[in-house]
This record gives sequence, structure tokens and C-alpha cells, in this order.
Amino acid sequence: MKHVTVLVLSESPIIAAGIASLLSGRKDPTVTALMTDLAGLPDALHTHKAIAVMADPLLLPPERIAPLKAESPWNPHFIAVYSSALPRSVTREYDAALSVYDPPEQFISLITKAVAEEIDEDTSRELSPREKDVVIGIVKGLSNKEIAAEINVSVNTVMTHRRNIASKLQIHSPAGLTIYAIVSKLVSIDELKSRLD
Repeated sequence: MKHVTVLVLSESPIIAAGIASLLSGRKDPTVTALMTDLAGLPDALHTHKAIAVMADPLLLPPERIAPLKAESPWNPHFIAVYSSALPRSVTREYDAALSVYDPPEQFISLITKAVAEEIDEDTSRELSPREKDVVIGIVKGLSNKEIAAEINVSVNTVMTHRRNIASKLQIHSPAGLTIYAIVSKLVSIDELKSRLD
């Protein structure tokens, strides 16, 4: 079961608590809705790896959204939650806009969509079996040519796999890949120790 966090930014404690209550009732995925303020939003976004921010667009102006998205290594959704008529320019940077008068199903539908996109993104970041073989070769200290010979592919294919690995994992050093390989149980610490002896 997937567990996700949604941040709620509103000056109205009743609206914030209502959104939190509505979303926290979800079972699949399990949603935790946390209230935050504008000053704490960047830290809360990163600390909780929130998939969405439901915000009063008068508190979170459109010019603040692009920098928040740019700083985030994932793609959180920004959803405007408003209680009165607003010009389109106020919500133009938001991914969606909802009125507090919209049915609860619309709130849930938007979060379900954000979760589905998050799961798709996680899946697209998973390494293929061949890419895992390349990571193991890198961790063992093999050259591209040695990795190619070991897994029976061309050197160009190994280089392509290395680019894909760096893109998917955002890890660009052998040391970083070593930590990833240990944590992912692709190699054990004992294997690495024996190679050093």
C-alpha cells in the first residue's frame, strides 16, 4: 500500500482541517495531509517528499510555484484551493484549481491522479536487470570494456546503460553507486571487502 503526503496551506484552520480530514480518510493510497505555512513550505515539501501542495492561491502566489518546482527532484502537484472568484492569472502556475464548494470526489480524484503519476515515476526510475549488472560491474571496479565482456554486450551498450543509470538514479559517481548497490542489495559489504583484500 502506497503512503503519500499532501501539504495544505490555508489561513483558514477550518478549510485546512477539512481538506486534511477528507484526504486522511483514504485507505489506498494512505494519505497524510499536513498543514504548513508559507515560510515552512519549502522545508516541509522536501522533508516529507510531498506529492502535492493544496494551497490558497492568495497565500502562495504564482511566481513562488516555479522556484519550488525547480528545487524539487520530483514533480509535486500544486493545487489551488479557493473560496471566492479569482482571475485566471492568480492560478495560472497551478496544476489544477478547486473551489471549496466542489464535491469531495474532485479533491480525492486529483490526489489519486497525483499518486498514480508518482507510482509511474517510481517505476520508470527502477533499473532494468541489465542496468543492475552494469552497476555491479562499476562497483567491482571494472572498466566499460570489462563490463561489456562480462555481460556479453558492446562497450557502446554499457555506456548507454551508464547514462540511463545516472539519469534514473541521479547518481554520478562510483562511490554513490556503491552505496546504492549496497542499500539495494545488489552487492554485499563482504563482497566489496574481499575485493579490497
